[in-house]
Amino acid sequence: MQDTQDLSPEDWLRRWFAGRTPDLELDRDDNYFEVGAIDSFSVIELIENVENRFSIRFTEQDFQDRRFVTLSGLAELIREKRGD
Repeated sequence: MQDTQDLSPEDWLRRWFAGRTPDLELDRDDNYFEVGAIDSFSVIELIENVENRFSIRFTEQDFQDRRFVTLSGLAELIREKRGD
């Protein structure tokens, strides 16, 4: 099994969601709120986990970004914040 430290942001996010909603096949461009993969309470856990894992901090502007609600978009935001 691959070490999670070696995973790309998108792969790490896919694993994070799979651990919470194993019966849901989440497409990279699905809005994870709309498909029921996450709710308003677990988004706080997601933010905390992402910030800690990738050593970044989100801003209020990031939460308003359309990309924030999909795997591909959030991975893109993470890469931008890390300077990848």
